[in-house]
Parts: sequence; structure tokens; C-alpha cells
Amino acid sequence: MTQPIPVFFSINDAYAPFLSVAMTSIIAHADSQKKYELIVLYEDLNAENRERLGQLATDNVTIRFVTVNEDLMKQLAGEHMKLRGDTFTLTIYYRLFIAAMFPQYDKAIYLDADVVATTDLAELFQTDLGTNLVGAVQDTFAADNPQSIQYVEHHLQLPIADYFNSGVMLLNLKQMRAEHFNETFIRLLTTYHVEFIAPDQDYLNELCRDRVVHLDRAWNVMPTKQPRVAAPKILHFSLFGKPWHYADAQNGQYFWTYAAQSPYLPEIEAIRDTFTVADRAQDQAAEQELLGSLRAFSQKTNDDVQQIRKELELI
Repeated sequence: MTQPIPVFFSINDAYAPFLSVAMTSIIAHADSQKKYELIVLYEDLNAENRERLGQLATDNVTIRFVTVNEDLMKQLAGEHMKLRGDTFTLTIYYRLFIAAMFPQYDKAIYLDADVVATTDLAELFQTDLGTNLVGAVQDTFAADNPQSIQYVEHHLQLPIADYFNSGVMLLNLKQMRAEHFNETFIRLLTTYHVEFIAPDQDYLNELCRDRVVHLDRAWNVMPTKQPRVAAPKILHFSLFGKPWHYADAQNGQYFWTYAAQSPYLPEIEAIRDTFTVADRAQDQAAEQELLGSLRAFSQKTNDDVQQIRKELELI
């Protein structure tokens, strides 16, 4: 029997409404002749949200919810796990442990919850990764801003063209296990306590350096100053300018097409309608703070990044 196509998410309660939109869009384009398994990794997702999301399942699309085991939680404890300028959540690291947690899969798709699919994800899943670790798209926010370009090229010591966004990935789980990817990540994480602006994404970029299949930009269309993608396959509402906050959000029409079919539509509309001028100002301040942090980081060389690079070159 053919294995289902596994699609992973990691969320908490706050993102349940938006995950429902992502799932609705995926199910709308799923090939009825194929099987899909949507797997939600979570730490804090209440029973009501699990039930409501689970009811989206169809005959060929199953949905299940998986908590991360206690041993992993212990490994992910500590002050160095906190996201700079954002809410503290361990869920940012869960995607790095999919290979270890799910040995039954050789390959999988990982998606952030703030996405919408306009095509069958089987097409992405069929991409040949060879012995590369991931398939991903260049991070357009990083490429759009001089502060982030300098951060990536100076602090992370990566060409900006190679720096990928981790919100949409095709993962070569079999190859990751063969190369002890998870063990390497834990060792580096606990040994160096290196400061990154986007810890999960930056570690993935370091660990997968020169082992990336660069996917067509249509597979992860983020808000950007770059020319628009004529036929997007996955819209990713990353960082600022969320369509559930801003009526003029870039590519927001795709989100609302599927939000209209979501059981969470009333909640999503309420979130939109109660987003205030003060909230907008807070968003703008957060963006400026992020750019300021990128600028500050890019002006110093981090010895721990150098050491991580040396270690990875020896493996």
C-alpha cells in the first residue's frame, strides 16, 4: 500500500484559526486518488481546537495531533531557547526533530501555519532531493533589506542567495537520520548557546549549508518588494502584514478565499475587526526593532558561529 504524503505543522492555540485555513486549502487541492496525513506537533493546543481542526479530515486526508516527548522537552529547556523580540515558544524547534520522531517516513513536507496552498502538495512532495537535506525557497524578507543581507552574509557567513526560509520545506528525513542531523543540532545548540535572530531558521541554514535544493519561488510566496509571482503555489504570510490584520495585505485575497470555508471564520473576522491603530503601530515598531537587531548583530563577528562552521565541516 502506498504511504500517505506526510505534511507537518507545529502550532499552539493562538494559531489554530489560521492553521484551519491552511488545512482547508490543502484539502481543497488534494488528489482524491492519493492519501495525505496532516500531522500537528504541539505543546499547548487544547482539546476543543484539536477536535475542531480534526473535523476537517476527509476520506483521503487524515489529521492527527502529536505532543513532543518529555526527553525532547528537557533538551529544549533553557534561556538560550528564547526567540529574540517574540513570544517564547519551544514549537519553533519541533520541525528539526521530525526525522527522529517519525522514522516511518523517508520524506515529508513541513509548513508554517500561516500558509495557503493553491495546488496539490503531491507535486512538491515528488521533488527529487537526491542526498540533499532540504528543498526550500530563498527568504525574500532577508533579501529585501540591507540590514538582513548584512546579518546573513556577515554574522551567518552565508551568501544571501542561499539563505532559505524555513516556513515551507521538503525534508529528506532518511538522509537526516543517516547523518545524525538531530544529534548534531542538539550538540551544537547546547554547546555554543549562539545568538541568532531566527534560531530555528538560522540553525537549519547552517546545518544544511550547501545541501539545499532551491525550489521555485512559487512554492513559498512571502510578502516582498520583489516582482510578484504570476502563479503562486503556496502563499506564506510571514512576519508582518498578516491578512487577518490588514485589508491591503499582500496576496491577502488568497487567504480570505479559504478562510471563508473555515469553521473558524467568525473568530478570524473578529481578529481582523478588532485590530486597532495601536496594534498597527506596535507592528511597525516590532519591524523596526527587528531591523535594528539585525543591524546590531551584523556589526559583530560571533566566534560561536565560526566554531559551528568548523565542526560541521569535519562531519
